[in-house]
Amino acid sequence: MQAHLSAIHDEMWDVIEDGPIVIMTVNTQASDQGAYPEVMIPKPKSQLSPEERTRTNLDNVAQDILYKYLDDSLFPKVRKCKTAKEIWDTLMSLGEGDEQENDNNLKMAMKKFEDFKMLPS
Repeated sequence: MQAHLSAIHDEMWDVIEDGPIVIMTVNTQASDQGAYPEVMIPKPKSQLSPEERTRTNLDNVAQDILYKYLDDSLFPKVRKCKTAKEIWDTLMSLGEGDEQENDNNLKMAMKKFEDFKMLPS
């Protein structure tokens, strides 16, 4: 998955690991905002350059790709996630399970393998 997303755009995997890209700009109205003004604020969409728009849209593209790879049983578990990072983190937690569950799955697989018999045909 990492190779696929990185092949689409260099920063796509960063969006999965770190969250959406937010383009910041200097707060020109900091002096009017009191004692502790925000020095940097998110840049308004209307002021974004085409390259910046592409970068801020990477989260939407990553979400779309992740949704397309999900089957019908996983989609309901991630449909309320707001970012690609949330989707990825949810999928990773679903895939890991707890340690006892993993041990049980391994024991069941080993038991099935030990009970495996070749039929005459």
